[in-house]
Amino acid sequence: MLRDPRLVLVLAVAVGLWVPFARADWLVTNEGASYVWRTIEWATELRAGELYPRWCPDFYGGYGSPLFIFYAPVIYGLAGILTALSLDPFWALKAMTLLFSLVTGLGTYALVFGETRRRDAAFLGAVAYLAAPYRIANLYQRGDLGEFACIALLPAVLALYRAAASEARPARARWLAASAAVIHALTIMTHAVLGLWGTVLIGLVVAGTGVQLLRRGLWRRALLLVGALVCSQGLAAVYTIPAIAYRTATHTAEMVVGYYHAPDNWIPLKALFDSEQVGFKIGWLLVSSAIAVVLGLLINFRMGRRALGWTFLTALLMAATHQRASWFWEPGRIPLTPFVQFPWRLVGPAALTASVMLGIAMAAIFERATESARMAAAYAGAAALLLVVAWPSVNPEVGSTGGIASDSAALRQVIESATDADEYLPLAVAAPPVAPRHDLVARAEGATAAVNSDGSHHALVVRADRGGAVLHLALYGFPGWNVETTSGPAKARLDADASGLLRIHLPAAGSYRLQLRFGATRAFRIGTFLSVLSLLALCLFLLRGSRFWIWPSRTVAHA
Repeated sequence: MLRDPRLVLVLAVAVGLWVPFARADWLVTNEGASYVWRTIEWATELRAGELYPRWCPDFYGGYGSPLFIFYAPVIYGLAGILTALSLDPFWALKAMTLLFSLVTGLGTYALVFGETRRRDAAFLGAVAYLAAPYRIANLYQRGDLGEFACIALLPAVLALYRAAASEARPARARWLAASAAVIHALTIMTHAVLGLWGTVLIGLVVAGTGVQLLRRGLWRRALLLVGALVCSQGLAAVYTIPAIAYRTATHTAEMVVGYYHAPDNWIPLKALFDSEQVGFKIGWLLVSSAIAVVLGLLINFRMGRRALGWTFLTALLMAATHQRASWFWEPGRIPLTPFVQFPWRLVGPAALTASVMLGIAMAAIFERATESARMAAAYAGAAALLLVVAWPSVNPEVGSTGGIASDSAALRQVIESATDADEYLPLAVAAPPVAPRHDLVARAEGATAAVNSDGSHHALVVRADRGGAVLHLALYGFPGWNVETTSGPAKARLDADASGLLRIHLPAAGSYRLQLRFGATRAFRIGTFLSVLSLLALCLFLLRGSRFWIWPSRTVAHA
């Protein structure tokens, strides 16, 4: 496929739209440096030996935060690996945005090609999605790199599910379905909100595909898709189960009030065409796609009708962003829906479905045209989209890396949480600290202590002068903290005081060596078990029919 010059051109467009980000030191966006700080913290924990970090040790001036339990980790986790290997965190994130830009083009090209079997249509659809203002605004204005990565993976997931349904060879279909499940899980783990609503979109597409398969009597293939969809949720459980289990242990109630109240964040119709927030300007893509679909139906109904399902999905997604749908987002109506915060986030998936519409309509309109005429039309349409839709969106405000904490020591000296609403502050903590902490042990009652810290791992050598001595720590408590007594006259005990700060109780006088660390909780272990179980299920899918699949043969009795 990479030998296809049209695909190479799509990837070149993806790189071209990313280049202004690469040339800037950093960008002034809504997210600011939050992803840089998350990357630094992930790298710090990796260096400390945590394979799946769950605690940010330097946030809130060193008091820490459980943000990694809740905030989808894929993009800053991958950037954190590069940073742990000594790459600059700014360039690590730039490398990840380039990767996901390329995945956007490749995935959309594959999706539209799978729907049409036409490379000219795939080219136009892929460029249309790359040019989508919301996708570009996530990088250049909003700076939400998690959303940017999530909507980059979405077309690849849909392409793989659809390809698994249409593949004639069962073994290859299983590989496609397993790949869809894995990338679907990664989509959930790139951005919690769009991962959820992207899953709804994926579920609708899989359901529609399954119905088509059942009508043709291909019930095993339909079950394969459903099985892959279920496994995708299990694979992501290592992240989703702890995030759901401990949500009420933080200030997440702040995520759905005031500025973040979902029913108040609808899009006026005129904003789709002329808005200061260029990310909403999807109107021209919607209109172009709708006109093309109508023409495709009139000229070539057989091919054009393939766009109707995608048209329905586009209309559904855009309807959810309108004022009349505000009732849907009201708290207490449907679980978790208020956490969308901004229903206009659905403009991202809508841009994808509209791009697929456009590609299918293009295939219908020009089915009987010559190859050169088809490509001329595709190039003209792509150029128009890039000039009229994409180019005005690529208008970044360039900033400097100066003044941004770029290592853990510098980050510990500022009061940062990497979120606006402090929603992942432990519930017992009323407000962020007013100053960074100096030492891990803020106050000792009847004891002296020496501390050696490495990320969220703390080794303490303590001398308790009496039984009942207490160490008061400048560290926020949260489920997952535990203390191990490696030597001493008795086992130390850990709890948190009324203000949410950790305390270590020493029951007897004497010398202690303690290991304090943020470890696995019950919810994390359950999530890990479900993820491993789902991975094993996918492996069994792939082994079925191979020489490694051993099934007891039936014994036949002879007279």
